[in-house]
Amino acid sequence: MKGDKTFKVPSLQLIPVVGLIVGVVFLSVGLKNYGFWNSTTNTPTAGFFPVIVAVLLCIFSVLAFLQSLKAKSVEYHLRNWYVPFGFALFIVALMVIGTVPAVILFEILWVKWYEKMSWKTTIICVIFCLIIVIPIFTMWLGVSFPAGMIVELIRGY
Repeated sequence: MKGDKTFKVPSLQLIPVVGLIVGVVFLSVGLKNYGFWNSTTNTPTAGFFPVIVAVLLCIFSVLAFLQSLKAKSVEYHLRNWYVPFGFALFIVALMVIGTVPAVILFEILWVKWYEKMSWKTTIICVIFCLIIVIPIFTMWLGVSFPAGMIVELIRGY
């Protein structure tokens, strides 16, 4: 199968490094913008808990990184990344073409390409989704879904 290709990613080291970077950013923002302790009233400030959590995140990220050096690397199958990549592309499509067209496009691609269903099944699924989204959410409940950048550019906003 095409999706059975494997590739090695140093995720056991990469995730703790990202955690350390996030911890350092939150630590600096918490101390610089919100402070840690108010010495005049002898009470914690708004940055008290974020700073504590950021320090703990930094400590545990360093410990996780040191522990990951002893572990063997992990192999990832390409097929396992279809869901995260699909979700990321769905988020981009939501911003660019809007919610309803993005849901339709995502459903067509997912059912036809990933699930490998027939066109008949794909069209039935899309029609069922449209029957739920448009009359129930848009007309009856009055949900105004975001239109996307393309529609906003056409409207001139």
